[in-house]
Amino acid sequence: MDLKAGKHLVAPAINNISCTHNRFAGHFFHQIGPFDVLQALFIVLLTFLVISANLMVILVINSRRYAAYIHPQPRYLLTSLALNDLAIGLLIIPFSALPALLHCWPYGEIFCQIQVTDAAPKAPLLSF
Repeated sequence: MDLKAGKHLVAPAINNISCTHNRFAGHFFHQIGPFDVLQALFIVLLTFLVISANLMVILVINSRRYAAYIHPQPRYLLTSLALNDLAIGLLIIPFSALPALLHCWPYGEIFCQIQVTDAAPKAPLLSF
């Protein structure tokens, strides 16, 4: 953010009309192929794997049986990382199945701008 010039970075203005295009006027189901269904099923499977693996990590690390072998600080760090991955598995990954299946963006303008802002390339911390 360049505060000296008085400019603030904002999300780009994107006109999201992909699912309201004329080619999507009828039913979506005649345009869905077997590869699209396979891709959506893979995303759903990935979602369940991420959720179950991170729940298992949280439960094992914080159980009384294994908590005695791990110091509190690394246990808090590992729990925090597993909770972060769990949140991604619950809040981010499931929303990618529908665009993969329909080949359009059905979630609207605001969610599109959030996704674009999140996917923007980050500047490196150190430059030599």
